[in-house]
Amino acid sequence: MFRQEFIPLGIITRRRKVVALLLVALGCVAVIYCLKRIERKEDKISSRVTVPSFAPSKAESQIQHPDITRTALVESRGFTSVATVSVKMASHTKDGFDALRVYKLFISCRTVDDVINLDCYIDAYEELCKLFRLFGTIFSFVTSDVEEKIGILRDFRKSENAEQYKSVQSMLQFEVSKDLTKSKKHPSGARTLLRLHRALEFISAFLQKLKNTDNSVKFSSAASAAYDDTLSRHHPWLIRKAVHVAMYMLPTRQDLLKKMGVEDNEAGMQGINDLIHELNTIFSVTEELYKRDDLLDLP
Repeated sequence: MFRQEFIPLGIITRRRKVVALLLVALGCVAVIYCLKRIERKEDKISSRVTVPSFAPSKAESQIQHPDITRTALVESRGFTSVATVSVKMASHTKDGFDALRVYKLFISCRTVDDVINLDCYIDAYEELCKLFRLFGTIFSFVTSDVEEKIGILRDFRKSENAEQYKSVQSMLQFEVSKDLTKSKKHPSGARTLLRLHRALEFISAFLQKLKNTDNSVKFSSAASAAYDDTLSRHHPWLIRKAVHVAMYMLPTRQDLLKKMGVEDNEAGMQGINDLIHELNTIFSVTEELYKRDDLLDLP
């Protein structure tokens, strides 16, 4: 006689649920990846029609991307001391993420009266985008989407209305006066920047978790909490689930700091804190501009 062994029904049910959840999660990632590819293709097609793009000469590039020098009063701890911050616009020759460079670029974006230079903002964000590449290949669709938004803003800066897009303030004023913010033919500058603006809040919260979490805590959970507190409120259910799955693929906190070139000590964390402060300042200024013109809910 053979003795038949039975697996409890509860275990089978739990296993089926786990498998089902994994399949749903993988499907979410695949769907959102396809959606992003379609969106990027549509943006490319419409940008060719609506926004004239001219390849600038070397001389024109130097005019559009001048060196920006600003005397910045920064705490003696962290990245810099009280110093004159002189930085060139983001170069494509450096592929690795550089927190100090991101900090210097963002701090150079603002004038003393909080006017945000759009060229500098774009270059600072392009440098910041390198952070997403450290998250792993599953975040490649995020990197591509951010780069696409950056490209759209650069096209506006090369268009016949380039002077109207010199700063965030002038861009919003121009598009609001011309009723361009909700254009369906082509994503407006206001709509495009709003997507980057929302992501900036998440990046700041992410870095805050990176700073405050120790290596004994599973960092993917902390990163998910940063997403839930910020960017998730702008996403539908499908995207939220896909992002949560992607978060589990993040490197450990220790590995991520190593990839970022930041030491896990008091000086390194102070540097991250200085960067967070500047990101929050840029975010607050931009948030008020969008709120003033009732643009925070652009579709």
